[in-house]
Amino acid sequence: MARISHIAIAVSDPEAARDFYVNGLGLEVVGELDSPTALGYYLSDGHVNLALLKFKSDEPAMTEGAPRHAGIHHFGVKVENMEEARAQIEAAGAVHRPYEGVEEMEKRGNVEIKFYGPDGVTVDLSEDGWAGTISM
Repeated sequence: MARISHIAIAVSDPEAARDFYVNGLGLEVVGELDSPTALGYYLSDGHVNLALLKFKSDEPAMTEGAPRHAGIHHFGVKVENMEEARAQIEAAGAVHRPYEGVEEMEKRGNVEIKFYGPDGVTVDLSEDGWAGTISM
């Protein structure tokens, strides 16, 4: 069975994005990138690689039918203690992102809190995780 092990986020400021994910989520820098197509960093939580990429041109930024120089839709992070995790991510600059419909997700057992991080990327935090994720 396949397991997601890499997520790439297009960013406008690689250093600021790196600092946010390192300080806000505790990820570790495992590599730096300065290629003909992008500048950036590779981060990891020990299970998933997160690439933060500032594309140098439109061609490598192509996705979903158009160049995209900032963002993905969202990704989720399982946490051990929501209160501590929320304080940590907000201290790193995240903004809580409540929206209509969250109550319906909670009724289905999908309990999470959404935040905006750098470049408007949504980060979900959950103590319970999501279907198919590894237990802590």
